[in-house]
Amino acid sequence: VQSMIRSVGWWLAVGFALALAQPVGVLAQDAGTYMDYEELTSAVRGLEGNLVQLSSLATSNAGRDVWLLTLGSSDGRALDQRPALLVVANLEANRIAGSHAALRFAERLVAGYGSDPDVTELLDTRTIYVVPRANPDGAELVFTLPGVETPYKPYQGNTAAGGLNARELGRDIDGDGLVTMMRVQRPGGAFASDTIAPRLMREAVRAREERGAFDVMPEGIHPDSLEAYVALGSDGVNLNLNFQHEYQYFEPHVGPHMISEPESKALADFLFEHTNVAAVLVWSAFDNLRSPTPTNRTPPPAVTGNPPDVPTNLADDDRPYFEYVSEQFHEATGLSGAGAPNEGGSFPQFTYYQMGLPSFTTPVWAPPAGEGSEDTRWLALFDSLGVDGFVDWGPATHPQLGDVEVGGFVPNARVIPPAAELDGLLERHVDFAFWIAERLPEVEVAETVVEARGEGVWSVTVTLANEGYFPTQLALAERIRFNRPISVRLLPSSNITLLSESLQHQIPRLEGMSGRADFHWLIQAPAGTAATIEVFAERAGGLITVPVTLSGGDDR
Repeated sequence: VQSMIRSVGWWLAVGFALALAQPVGVLAQDAGTYMDYEELTSAVRGLEGNLVQLSSLATSNAGRDVWLLTLGSSDGRALDQRPALLVVANLEANRIAGSHAALRFAERLVAGYGSDPDVTELLDTRTIYVVPRANPDGAELVFTLPGVETPYKPYQGNTAAGGLNARELGRDIDGDGLVTMMRVQRPGGAFASDTIAPRLMREAVRAREERGAFDVMPEGIHPDSLEAYVALGSDGVNLNLNFQHEYQYFEPHVGPHMISEPESKALADFLFEHTNVAAVLVWSAFDNLRSPTPTNRTPPPAVTGNPPDVPTNLADDDRPYFEYVSEQFHEATGLSGAGAPNEGGSFPQFTYYQMGLPSFTTPVWAPPAGEGSEDTRWLALFDSLGVDGFVDWGPATHPQLGDVEVGGFVPNARVIPPAAELDGLLERHVDFAFWIAERLPEVEVAETVVEARGEGVWSVTVTLANEGYFPTQLALAERIRFNRPISVRLLPSSNITLLSESLQHQIPRLEGMSGRADFHWLIQAPAGTAATIEVFAERAGGLITVPVTLSGGDDR
């Protein structure tokens, strides 16, 4: 107990030490490139105008607005009746490059309206919702502590280290302004130097006659302190682990419960309320674009044992869409690689598995695909760009462990692109975002046919078409019955007698790429009678009213 008290007391001083340090991390190297909250707020307010409505989606624990941009022209249908794309960025605190991608997308749309025919058509017929920084409190912490890698927002009940539990932050024991990793030589340790890239440490595989020689841990953290009691949620919350599907109960940084944070709850509520959203694009740590979701994906360990009716893999009929979109991502961006594993509880998982929406996510910055581990590819990328993304191992003295070595990847170097690379990355990601936005489903009335059958009897046929790429809902959405089916209804009238079975017809979905469906009524009414047909496609155009006049042919 005394050891635990000493450890916890020692770590409580970490916040103050970090606050006084002058880190030389990625943000310091690229000062002025990335926007803090005030700069981002100024940027979104500068976009507000005829094409852009600015509103606050939520207020963070620290009182910051989670900004929402709603883009679309005032011509034609109401914005909440048009098929919509939702773009979300910066769910993880340190994924601030995603904020710039989201803003660049909005800026391109505003600048191109009226001069670029494709942009003009998009904003005349679609709605684009953009949340450029879903985690403003977490992002501000990254600007405050750039020498520490923090993908999570602070927990407001903990005053140490800016709201984060000091145990999670480590300590800069070698005084370089960075909290990296620490290795301690120990015969029989679990880690050895990588045979391909000796600077890297990897777990020794004894079954292959490999001997470990080191213990590896975050810089400054003593093993005893890892077992110190930390209240659930007080270790900081990664918003991209705080959602319902495959929520990783009792794991670090997932929050005290699902959608425990005002930002994540606001995003979920927004989707429940905005049933015109037809697809979602997220710039996050996870990925299904650089590499499509594999078959037979298993849930993360924390949620194994889910009953078999809980979906954990792409529906068979949905997989071709995800594979094709991934191919188009590669073609539009030229980017490859992979994202982080164990995406249980993420926002993209929630939007596909719980809402049935086409949901795509990828990091802005990742090493290209190739041979070797992801870490070796990061090293190769840094070397090719001349980026100091790795600190070579050097001696240091630990107050409890004695002589140690400190080194490893620079905090956030694998998350925040260097300034020289940012612009090119953003342009490629924005190209793809525009490609997705153009392919939303949209149901239209392709044809209306009225045929006289004699004796005042009429046959009415309405043909619906979906000229978009995506179906009006995916196969999984049909299975979980989250979205309403397409409904086609002949409105009742005092001078119309229905002779067929029903005024209303429904189909669960309509395929894209000119998918068609016919709906028929047999009615009796005087010639010249005006009838009305209503078409409702929840995420593919909303409510459409079609006037029909009963005339033509032999109407005796």
